Amino acid sequence: MDKEKIFRLFKMLGADIILRTQKKNTVTVLSLHRVSPENDFFWNPLKPATFEKIIQHLKKYYTIISFAEINEINAKPAKPFLVLSFDDGYYDFYEYALPLLKKYKVPSNHNIVNKCAAGNYIIWTQRMNCIFSHCRENDIDLKIEFANRTACRNDFKNDWMQFYLDTYRTMLQLPAAERMPIIEHLENSLAFSAEVKMMNWQQVNECAANDVEIGCHTYSHDVLSTIKSDAVLRDEIVLAANELRSHLKKDINILALPNGKDNPAILKFSEEAGIEYILNVDDKINKWKDVKAKGIKNIYRINMVEEPMASMILRTELLHSKLKRYV
Repeated sequence: MDKEKIFRLFKMLGADIILRTQKKNTVTVLSLHRVSPENDFFWNPLKPATFEKIIQHLKKYYTIISFAEINEINAKPAKPFLVLSFDDGYYDFYEYALPLLKKYKVPSNHNIVNKCAAGNYIIWTQRMNCIFSHCRENDIDLKIEFANRTACRNDFKNDWMQFYLDTYRTMLQLPAAERMPIIEHLENSLAFSAEVKMMNWQQVNECAANDVEIGCHTYSHDVLSTIKSDAVLRDEIVLAANELRSHLKKDINILALPNGKDNPAILKFSEEAGIEYILNVDDKINKWKDVKAKGIKNIYRINMVEEPMASMILRTELLHSKLKRYV
């Protein structure tokens, strides 16, 4: 039996209902990125129709809130709390997601990369993704020169996805001074560059005026764990948060960690930046008492991907992470 049939069976048996009953006094935070009709083999966006269906489902079974509402809420809700949290600032959020959020009167959080809003800068993960998509679609024999090895598809039995995941994990370990020249060399040798539209400051402001709570996703979306310079790390967090405040004329107290990578100095600079919530992706839910505690809170998020609806619903209820313990 394939995975889709298995998750449909779990859904038919009411696994989502059983798991949701265990969410009393918790906050579920979903981590989302792109909402677009585009297809992408390596990182498929949520389709607008899928996103609309999941909003309809979540409104029925959850009390959807923003982070700003957490400190205002004292009563226990009939339905568990949930936050919709987006990262990166892709234009397709403005084009496809925002109209649906407005239609269903649902608040959300969106964490912006300043460099993208300032000039359509494309983050390194998206550039790498576009390189792999270009090579796969055109059957190009991609070779990547790392400092200690050369990687190609043949190393992974011609499995494009395994090649991609290995490259991504390797890139996460490299500082920008080593990572970016590899990406630029590949783009130059292929005579190819990524073309992805990001929201500009005007569109970010429009989102903020329509119940989208803006947070910081650092200045350039670097891998924070690879940054050794305090000055650079400070710019990624403190400068970015202050610049967001200047553009939006609103308080900024949310920091989403790019690629889920931490750094021992993050807490220090988050305090300086006036951050209250640090968002991770760890496929866990948050206890209400922890989210309401004083000081900076580390918030877990559940990463959402385009997949059949039964699987998305069960992922929201953490079935996937529970099954990992047994497979």
